[in-house]
Amino acid sequence: MGFKKNMLRFEEQLSDAESETDAEPPILLQFPFLHLPSEIRLRIYNLVLFTPTRKSASKRTGGNVGSSAKKSKPLAPFSHRIALFLVSRQIHDEATHYFYSTQTFRVFPIQDFLRMPTIRALPPRHRSSITTIEFIVGSSWTAPPKSWVVNQGLGLHDMELVRTLKVFVQCDPSHPVFEGFRISKDYYTNFCGKLLHQILERLPGLVQVEFDAWPSVEKNGPLMTRLLTETRDAQKKVLWGPDRGWTDTQYDTQYDTHEKHEHNDVDVAFDGLRAYSPGVLEALSNSLQTVKLES
Repeated sequence: MGFKKNMLRFEEQLSDAESETDAEPPILLQFPFLHLPSEIRLRIYNLVLFTPTRKSASKRTGGNVGSSAKKSKPLAPFSHRIALFLVSRQIHDEATHYFYSTQTFRVFPIQDFLRMPTIRALPPRHRSSITTIEFIVGSSWTAPPKSWVVNQGLGLHDMELVRTLKVFVQCDPSHPVFEGFRISKDYYTNFCGKLLHQILERLPGLVQVEFDAWPSVEKNGPLMTRLLTETRDAQKKVLWGPDRGWTDTQYDTQYDTHEKHEHNDVDVAFDGLRAYSPGVLEALSNSLQTVKLES
């Protein structure tokens, strides 16, 4: 039976119900939801999944680094989302696929306490719905977490729909200002380059890599140069994110007059502190500003 006939029967029964004088409530036909065009169903899923009922829920759920934090949508109450997923098998499959395909999930956790799980924590059955993931480097640059390992358990090989990998660089520890604090000049550059290489070779449908960074990161610095080399060697398209403002034709140097931000050693150190421990930023911000003025 077509959608129009279902709607006509539904409207006729509504009309009959309005004219009923009996005390017993009428039994109505179910609304033919699954006969709606898929575009309309997706809009309804969006309303149910991402409409918070409290003002506090409309705020970001933590996180201040990268696309995964800045573009995260506020979520509807957990009970609303679960209720939608339990309606029927078809609605469950459509709604869960829509939910996971519209989110940006991080490859590894960092210290800004975003509530969204990383890809390793996701149920394997939902990995095939993901379309965008994000790799954030710079966090804990003095001692990279041992859990940052690309292996079978990460599930990258299951993410056949991932077309975009976003790479956000918080700081480049190869800069001279980090001398005496880092393990070695090239250690973190090689560490991140190896991870990116392994990520790229395990994503079966990846098309493009989008790079972004904090203001002190140089486009032609050692870390960015290594990451760009890995991406181009893997024959992936390079895109530029909105925060840093890089372009294909821009040749970035520390003293480029076309830069939006003029950065120096203090700026680099400031970003290094933010990447290592968010709590340190507030404690040292005043002293860093003083050093900047004196320099």
